[in-house]
Amino acid sequence: MKGTYIMSTIDEKQVLGTMGEKYVANWLAKEGRIVEQSLFHFDSQKDLTVDGETVEVKTMVPFVKALAFGVRESQLKKLHEVDRLFFINIPAPSYSCKYDGWLMEVCPKNFKHTIFVTADGRRQVRIPMEQDAVTPVHKIDEKILKEMLKYSTSGF
Repeated sequence: MKGTYIMSTIDEKQVLGTMGEKYVANWLAKEGRIVEQSLFHFDSQKDLTVDGETVEVKTMVPFVKALAFGVRESQLKKLHEVDRLFFINIPAPSYSCKYDGWLMEVCPKNFKHTIFVTADGRRQVRIPMEQDAVTPVHKIDEKILKEMLKYSTSGF
C-alpha cells in the first residue's frame, strides 16, 4: 500500500532509545537540573549533558532471568567514560522482575559486569541489577511504560 510504513527492528530500537533519553531528560529537568540533549543522533560520547556532566541512557527489557541489563560489548567503553549512566527497565511482556518499570542509576566507574555469548554468537555485557553500583531512583508511570513497550523488540 502506498503511504504505509512498517517499522523495522532498528527503527523500533531507535524510537525506544529516543523515548528513554527524552524521559530521563524531562525527569532530570523537573528535578531542577540543567539538561542539554545531544544534537547528534549517534553521539559516541553521551546522550545528554546534565549540569555539565555527560549522561548515557539505555532503555531496554533486561535479561529477566539473570536480573541484569545487557548491552553490546562495543558499548562498554562508552558506559565507563560517561559521568552518569541510567537504565530504564522496560517490563518484559511474558516475565516480570522486581525492578520492572524502574529508572536505575548505575555508577559508570564501579559497576560489575560479565560477558555473555548469546545463542547466535553475539557478545553481550551483562550488568547485574543487584550490586552496590546500581540504584533504583524513580518508578516510571505505567502509561509511559506501555507506550515504550510498543517499541520493544524483546521476545520475552
